[in-house]
Amino acid sequence: MTQSEVISRTFRFVYNIPSNFIEEIWSDSPLLADHLKAKFIGFCKSEGYASANAILKFFSAIDESNTEKYCTYASNWIQQHN
Repeated sequence: MTQSEVISRTFRFVYNIPSNFIEEIWSDSPLLADHLKAKFIGFCKSEGYASANAILKFFSAIDESNTEKYCTYASNWIQQHN
């Protein structure tokens, strides 16, 4: 995959992220999922629902282990939706 394709697909993911992505990523930890969903909803309220800014701020606000889980999910989504 070229650099251009990686960037293009990443943007496609950001603008088409599934509405239940938090529940899917953190299905093994419902309490953490609830916490992260509240955090994400807070960003949505300040940035606008379906806003790429809300998704980017959420990504920036999670710790390294959660970033890894998010990136794994995003990578799988990108590979399935080329």
